[in-house]
Amino acid sequence: MTISADPPDAHSAPVHPEHDLAHLDTAHQPWFARLGRFAGRRRRPVMLVWLLVALLAAPLALTVGNALSGAGWEAGGSISVEVRDELRRDFPQVGAESAVVVVQQDTPASEDPAAVEQLVGQLATAPGAAQVVDPLTMAPEAGLVSPDGRTVLIPVDLWAEEDADRPESAGELISFVDDVELPAGATAEVTGEWAVWSDFNQANEEALHFAELLSGVPTVILLIVAFGALIAAGLPLVLAIAGMAVSFAILHLVGLGTPTSVWSMNFSMMIGLAVGIDYSLFIVSRYREEREDGKGPIEGIGATLNTAGKAVFLSALAVVLSLAAIFLVPVMVFRSMALGMILSVVAVALASLTLLPAVLVALGDRVLVKKEKDHDRGAEGRWARWTGKALRRPGLTLAIGLGLLLALAAPALGMQLGMPGARVVDEGRSSRDGYEMLVEAFGPGAAAPIFVTVPAEQALDVVAIAQADGGVMDARVVAEPAASGRTVVRITPTTPVDDQATMDLVTRMREQVGDAVPEALVGGPASQNHDLTNVLIGRAPFAIGLIMVVAFFMLLIVFRSLTIALMSILLNLVSVAASFGFATIVFQHGVGAGLLGIEHQGFVDAWAPLFFFALLFGLSMDYNLFLLAAIRERYEDTEDTQRAIRDGIARTGRPITNAAIIMIVVFLAFGVTGPIPPTELGVTLALAVLLDATVIRMMLVPSVMGLLGDRNWWLPGWLDRRLPRVEFSH
Repeated sequence: MTISADPPDAHSAPVHPEHDLAHLDTAHQPWFARLGRFAGRRRRPVMLVWLLVALLAAPLALTVGNALSGAGWEAGGSISVEVRDELRRDFPQVGAESAVVVVQQDTPASEDPAAVEQLVGQLATAPGAAQVVDPLTMAPEAGLVSPDGRTVLIPVDLWAEEDADRPESAGELISFVDDVELPAGATAEVTGEWAVWSDFNQANEEALHFAELLSGVPTVILLIVAFGALIAAGLPLVLAIAGMAVSFAILHLVGLGTPTSVWSMNFSMMIGLAVGIDYSLFIVSRYREEREDGKGPIEGIGATLNTAGKAVFLSALAVVLSLAAIFLVPVMVFRSMALGMILSVVAVALASLTLLPAVLVALGDRVLVKKEKDHDRGAEGRWARWTGKALRRPGLTLAIGLGLLLALAAPALGMQLGMPGARVVDEGRSSRDGYEMLVEAFGPGAAAPIFVTVPAEQALDVVAIAQADGGVMDARVVAEPAASGRTVVRITPTTPVDDQATMDLVTRMREQVGDAVPEALVGGPASQNHDLTNVLIGRAPFAIGLIMVVAFFMLLIVFRSLTIALMSILLNLVSVAASFGFATIVFQHGVGAGLLGIEHQGFVDAWAPLFFFALLFGLSMDYNLFLLAAIRERYEDTEDTQRAIRDGIARTGRPITNAAIIMIVVFLAFGVTGPIPPTELGVTLALAVLLDATVIRMMLVPSVMGLLGDRNWWLPGWLDRRLPRVEFSH
């Protein structure tokens, strides 16, 4: 777009920002308009402040990983955490959290113990190792030598002052064992709970860097196409860098004071980049429109923030409120991820409402495009024609769009939830290869036993109950009584830790052992997965309900329409359900999993329903708010609902499409480069954005609003008198 006052050449007669201020009575302008004009008038100080803040934040942002933890995947206050703490305090010799060096050789260790003896001797001085158990000196009942004698387990207690040290120590141990030269025919790998988390976190960090590279070039190309000008295309990257520097620096400071998961980095960067592009596109597109209508830079940026800027603020608020519901779950990792994303959204939104207006005014006409290159006008015509067709046959359009989404949502009715085990790590990493060696030699349940702490005099009762269960391969007492008078029973399941049968076994053991021995506590790795799954499933309805209630009242206040609020909630629910169905098809049933380079687990991760819902609902609200704000603005100007629908969808058509395409690229890049959990999230988010930008926006919104007509704006009189007013016209 170009300035209508300068038809020959927008660059031939630049408008000076200060020259369009004389007629403005800023004291009576809306708050967002005043903010835009302030940023435009004080552009140099605003840009300088942001530059100083970014430079000060950079050292903390670049070293944020040093302050974050690789631990935190347990349900606070659960029985499994209570058992873990008791095992650490009273029974460290059991090695419930020890790393396990798995040694496999061609001949039985009893005939050729050289490899095991060499490793035991060298592990005594290995970094990360606190204590090493020599399996060749242990009784056969310890279960450290396989029945064929060819596989031997060397338990290694990890050095740790706090949980965050355990994956670090496991990583050091993995590197050490990898460098050991063993005799011919012998191999060694390190596995165990903390070794898995170490490899998982490392794979996650590598995936983060690869995703940045993978998404970088396509994103830049798409930004140039979307903005139509090289300088303008760089604005989202400026926003993202400034916002991410601030959010990562704050995350670093938080990590110094309280345990914060390393996973917060991935999700913070992914969401920060995505919404930064979104917000930039909408503000820049609207600014160009205002300038084309004849406004000068300062007046134009004020009008832009009073419309698109207001929508950006409300969108960011919707995403933040949705993510805040995750804090209802007492799991450090999930709270950390939510915190990281909230910080990135807030920082990017703040930059969009202050830094971006200052930069736009400072760049003058260089962010505009010439009329002959203006693709927005042509796109508006195409979107207006499409919306007109949908409005002419709203019933048919609604039936097709809703049918597509409901068909995609149907598989979600059979969604199975679970928590991953060692197979969440790719083959070729030590913890995964060691796990496969261990379960092949000792059985699928040997890698993650159940530990029961019980009064010593009742330990055999627990053993008897366990041995009578068909899901138990072995049960035995594995510790001398502690000063507390309690001991430990180790129960080895017949199934892997990530199998639903193992979860059912934990439930049965707690019921049966609890009835017979009330003072017994059932814990261990399998129980940790069981408790984490249950707390996620148990808290999800409350969090989801809170998200919907908050979103409903926010929409009610913003659009002053009971109809719009209810319609938006219902459309978002349908969109989220379709995304859940897609996740079930791919990640539970494995359809297309090979194309993503992953092994399907036979279930969807238990954290997905709550986490997906919060993110998907927030991002769906993002697009809905921009779209509905444009429709509401046109309605306030024309009081013609049909025209408002057509013009609102047409005006936002190209910006939303461009933002959606770029966001899909970003999400896919973060999804296809990492382990299964981020792949689940990235790919599902990409599909959700695609559905929102196509089926929801192109079919359901115009058809539903077309059928409702003026009833879209219905609000009871008593409620109208009590709600605050938010206007989008200017």
